Amino acid sequence: MLQAIREKAQGWIAWTIVILISVPFALWGIQEYLGTGSEPEVAVVNGEKITQRMLDQRVRDFRENLRFSLGDNYSAELFDDARLKPQVLNAMIEERLLADSAGDWNLRTGDAQARGFIVSVPAFQRDGQFDQQAYEAAVRNRGMSRVSFEQGVRQDLALSQLRSGIRETVFVTEADLKTRIRLGAEQRTVRYARVPAASFIDQAVPGEDQLRRYYESNLDRYRTPERVQASYLLLDASSLGGLVEVSDEALQQYFRDHRAEFVAREEREMRHILVAIAAGAGDEDVAKAQAKADDLLAQLRGGADFASIAQENSDDPGSAKSGGDLGWVERGLMVTAFEDAAFALPKGELSDPVRTEFGFHIIQVTDVRGGSDASFADMREKIEAAYRKFEAENLYFDYAERLAQLAYENSASLTPAAEALGLTVSTTDWVTRNGQLPAPLDEPKVMNAVFSDDVLVEGHNSELIEVGSQRAVVVRVAEHEPAGVKGFDEIRATIESDFRKTNASEVAAQTGATFVGELESGSKNLADLAAEHAWVIEEPGKIGRDDRVVPAEILDKVFGLAPPQSSKPQYAGVVSAEGDYFLIELASAQGGELASMPQAERAAVMEQAVAQAANAQLNYVTRSLREQADIKLVPIKE
Repeated sequence: MLQAIREKAQGWIAWTIVILISVPFALWGIQEYLGTGSEPEVAVVNGEKITQRMLDQRVRDFRENLRFSLGDNYSAELFDDARLKPQVLNAMIEERLLADSAGDWNLRTGDAQARGFIVSVPAFQRDGQFDQQAYEAAVRNRGMSRVSFEQGVRQDLALSQLRSGIRETVFVTEADLKTRIRLGAEQRTVRYARVPAASFIDQAVPGEDQLRRYYESNLDRYRTPERVQASYLLLDASSLGGLVEVSDEALQQYFRDHRAEFVAREEREMRHILVAIAAGAGDEDVAKAQAKADDLLAQLRGGADFASIAQENSDDPGSAKSGGDLGWVERGLMVTAFEDAAFALPKGELSDPVRTEFGFHIIQVTDVRGGSDASFADMREKIEAAYRKFEAENLYFDYAERLAQLAYENSASLTPAAEALGLTVSTTDWVTRNGQLPAPLDEPKVMNAVFSDDVLVEGHNSELIEVGSQRAVVVRVAEHEPAGVKGFDEIRATIESDFRKTNASEVAAQTGATFVGELESGSKNLADLAAEHAWVIEEPGKIGRDDRVVPAEILDKVFGLAPPQSSKPQYAGVVSAEGDYFLIELASAQGGELASMPQAERAAVMEQAVAQAANAQLNYVTRSLREQADIKLVPIKE
């Protein structure tokens, strides 16, 4: 049919069809084709949008931080999107609310404070010193500009200031501390015996009907989840550098075009004295500040010590204590007027008072370094590495386009694309819908693609999926096992074993409850029962709330009992995780005492109490802000 249209639709007919198709396409369809439509929102906080993309980025950052912090202890199953996304979104909403409050209270971060934080970040340092190139590369890798990153730093520091202000208003009284120590340092004297379920394992001889009823009432125990093994091709720009052809001519041209990347940037060590001007100050206040700055400059030019004058007079809290020292500074870190004056000063000279939004600055440059050039021969190795990386990034887009096309044209296999591009087909282990694919597939959109109808049901290759900066994958399902329940005959032995264990645990609990009654009535004591049944009595003695010398079930039970009010012990029982039954004897309880606690421990408890109270205070404030705010939530996409 399309061929017939092509043959017959000539002249004005063809143009009419093109116009009719083009108009709606231009007005609507092109947005979908280019992916430039409005971003979906997950929340609107007082009119400010939090988009799905912003949430996804924060979740990725949070997961990466967890992976870095926990190392080998990181488990992807514990930090899937279903758990993380609501928590991260909640934190983002609270950040927005606190940021609004910080703005209302006129909290802000100064240039020196933001600069001091940035230069202290280890990721931006080399050999213990701030490195501008490392800083800019790290910011670029996050897909941000320096301006947006530094604005984020300013906001984070302002939020930190606000949080600190709220948290530091709390206090804990001595009465509160005594109560906390009495309960927290309480010691309870306990002993216990285990009634083993194994001793009742042969009491039940289940019939076939009993086993089938047990199986049918516990089907969830024998369910198998749907799972797949995914095959994939990974395209990574970092692995394409070896394919780049290199010549001296190309390297020299690259060096000429990117000379700034291989030239040491000029840095200046400087110090300053700030005479601050309040926001909205009138002409009279500005004139007073100008006069003070002129007077300080006259003293300095008359031989006064710069550090002493700065310590006594500078209004910059970040540098005054260190004699106005700002350390090594390069262009881009200071406000324009300050920076222009500082980089125009000869070494050792004093500037005239420089007006900025913060007030009047007197600047002195104490040393200068960098700004030197480097020859091609000196830098050839670095130039080649940079050139390969640059060309690999360009090559990546060509490979990505070819991979997407080959995977689509050969949708039943990844092999043709792998052979054409020199890539390797990899296959994951089994994974369920609620599981986590291994890196680099550990992205929700990859999991969604694997379990989509097109890939899972139709058996096609997925589309090209971006999984990072210049990293992409194509996936397909290698093996698929649908969800189901294991058949009775297939697992009959397991069912009988489970039945016997369950029945034995129930009999142990019933028997143990009878023993608890005998102990409470005084007709038996724990020693007699243990001797009669050949049980071992465990006597851990005094235990605290955080002790791990007894099973967790016993610890919870013991500290859930009311303290004994006389010399008569309290008795209780609890089923263990293994199905056994513990007979517990609580002989006494003794609260902790503030007076007997060493000073160091007392200080630690006080610190903990203050921290908890501070967190409660901050939670109260954020909860109050939420109640007053206009917050609209949209269901989060998985």
